[in-house]
Amino acid sequence: MKITPSVVIDAPEYYVDHFNGKYNLDKCTILRNLRLESDSEAMSSSLKHIAKPTRVLDFTNNELILIPDLQLRTDIHTILLGRNQISHVDGKALPSRLVNLVLASNNIAHFEQLNGLQASPKTLKNVVLRGNQVCHLQGYREYVVRLLPQLEVLDFTRVTPKDREKSKVESPIGAPSMSISSDNFRNEPRDKSMEIMNLVVGKMSEEKRKVLNQQLKNATSLAEIAKIEKLLSGRVQ
Repeated sequence: MKITPSVVIDAPEYYVDHFNGKYNLDKCTILRNLRLESDSEAMSSSLKHIAKPTRVLDFTNNELILIPDLQLRTDIHTILLGRNQISHVDGKALPSRLVNLVLASNNIAHFEQLNGLQASPKTLKNVVLRGNQVCHLQGYREYVVRLLPQLEVLDFTRVTPKDREKSKVESPIGAPSMSISSDNFRNEPRDKSMEIMNLVVGKMSEEKRKVLNQQLKNATSLAEIAKIEKLLSGRVQ
């Protein structure tokens, strides 16, 4: 489905207090679960109809392959883009004062697909990439911190001084990425937690998945989305 001005104008809106602890503070525009596709011409003209100020923009569970171009927006501090088809991160397209970016469960598998994060606003402090294959590559966390030295939280875990030190000594940015294949893991030690995760995912019933997906649709906070994403990806609590 292509995004149109009417889709944006008719999008539900509500106010959330998850970020600053104050009631009715941040307006959130909901464009999730619409099977929206990336169309540069239609997207650009349609997104101009997002009301100002909008603080949180929710594109969860669509079919976007590109990050929507919102670089001229200074009011949006959070974008939820989980469960789309995004394979390359274009930091230049992000709102100029963005703080929180959720890209969980997209199609990011290699380090070079993250390099566009370097062009992200310096205000970006919190990034979620869980559910992408790239998260399982050795050195992933250090690589992201190297791309975003101002980052404070990655995948719901605070960036530590040790993370920052390790990011300085790892291979330089732009180094060849490691593709995920049997060859890459042949000489790696077995990760029992990953084996358990795969077992849990394999045994999850379709009915349970439907229930979790419905809960994801109704989620109204980053914390709720994170919890449900963990369950859907098989992470044991």
